[in-house]
Amino acid sequence: MPLPNPIPLGQGFLISGALDIRTRTANTGRRGGVWVNTVELDLQHPVSSKGQTRGNFYVQLLAENPPDQPHSDDVQIGEAYFIYRLPVENDFDSTAYVKVGQFQIPFGLLAVYDPHLLILQPLYPQSLGLRTDFGVAVSGRAYGLLNYDLALTTGTGPNHLYANPNRVVTFRLGRTFTTRNGVVNVGGSLLQGRLPITDITSANPFAVELPPSGRVHADRGGFVSKSRLGGDASYGFRRIVARGEVVAGADGNQRILGYYAEGNYSFTERLSAVAARSLFVYPTGNSTASQEALGLTYAPSANLTFRTLYQYLRDVPRDSSAGIRHRLTFQILLRF
Repeated sequence: MPLPNPIPLGQGFLISGALDIRTRTANTGRRGGVWVNTVELDLQHPVSSKGQTRGNFYVQLLAENPPDQPHSDDVQIGEAYFIYRLPVENDFDSTAYVKVGQFQIPFGLLAVYDPHLLILQPLYPQSLGLRTDFGVAVSGRAYGLLNYDLALTTGTGPNHLYANPNRVVTFRLGRTFTTRNGVVNVGGSLLQGRLPITDITSANPFAVELPPSGRVHADRGGFVSKSRLGGDASYGFRRIVARGEVVAGADGNQRILGYYAEGNYSFTERLSAVAARSLFVYPTGNSTASQEALGLTYAPSANLTFRTLYQYLRDVPRDSSAGIRHRLTFQILLRF
């Protein structure tokens, strides 16, 4: 279901937002009770030239209260950037956009959709250790065939506005195919740079879960040089939407491997089901984190969504036995 239209404020400004309320039963972490997970406010101002929209200023404010991170309730900036369309000749069916500021890293499925208000998350918390970062990016379409993204970011996550020697380079190429049996989008990504360590140990026995802002908690040993090679695919046909990604690479000179697969089926325009599975193999010992999930979504309107998701989570720290977590989460998401 499409998102509601932003509300005009005058002087060209537009405002939108969301309220994310959750409750859950779980055998670890926060259990029971109802809490406000996120209050979001989005402000944007399109930039026009000669009657055409050429760019946009965008700022996202998040009052967040992640359930399993003590003392993490705070107001954060999620994304904050200026994007501008360069005057590339339309004869070549090509486009180019420059983005400067704080934005979602275009690696794997993060280049395809924004998961920050969803219960179910792909691999980025374990693989990258962040979702948003500060830097500059160029993206667009080349000759009507390929979608491209190239980003240079600091590697320190959101709300760090200083230059940092970490420097992360991300590059993705993708292509969309429209067939008689649905729409297919495939992509390949490369990433190199220093990013937060996400290993699980006896001191930190559970897989990293980032708050909606993508804020970094580098409390597992700091940063490490990461190289990532990723492939992602999305498929839509009638009532079915499926997406997935695989990632391989190394932290330093130690290999990692992971995959994420998700399938959605719409019973009606308002009611759908989701099933997902993921596995991430950490670079040390036999340490792994896996997930199996099953859920339902009911969206009576563009402004209101109800979700429930059951997750079976199995974390194996490098120096301890496996930990099993069962979660049943309920979400009410209000948008305006």
